[in-house]
Amino acid sequence: MSWFSDLFTGSVSSFVHSVGEVADRFIQTPEDKAKFAIELERLLQQRDSEIEQTIRTELQTKERMLVAELSQDDNYTKRARPTVVYAGLGFIFLNYVVFPLVALLAEAPAEPLADLPAEFWMAWGGICSSWVIGRSMEKRGMRNPVVSAVTGSKPTKLLD
Repeated sequence: MSWFSDLFTGSVSSFVHSVGEVADRFIQTPEDKAKFAIELERLLQQRDSEIEQTIRTELQTKERMLVAELSQDDNYTKRARPTVVYAGLGFIFLNYVVFPLVALLAEAPAEPLADLPAEFWMAWGGICSSWVIGRSMEKRGMRNPVVSAVTGSKPTKLLD
C-alpha cells in the first residue's frame, strides 16, 4: 500500500503547509508555530492511519466472506449464477415467445404479457456479463482469485 500511503502523506503535508500559513497570521512566536505544526501533522497522520486501518479491515472482511462462500460444499450456490442466467432466459422466452404465440393461436392481440422492467434487464445483464466474461477467461486458462470468484470454480490442485 505504498502508493496509498504516499497519497495520504502528500495530502497531509500540503494541508499542514496551508494551515501553517494561516496559523502564521495568529501565532507570533517561532516556538509556538513549530509546536502547532508538529501537533497538527501528528493529528492528521493519526487520522489518516485510522482511515487506512479501516479500509484494510473492510478488505480483509470482504476477503474472508468471499473465501467462505467459495469454500463451502453446497454445489447449488456455486451454480447460482448459471441458474439466474437460465431463469432470465426462461422469463424472456416465456414473455416474448410463448405468450405472443398463445395469443396468436387464440386469435387475441399478439403482444407480450408485460414488458420486463428496466431493473430486470440491468440486473440480469450485469450477472450475465460477469459470468460470461469469467467463463471466457477461465476457458482461456486464466486462473486467479477474481476468475474463481466470478465463475465459482475451485482452483486446480496441480497449479496451486
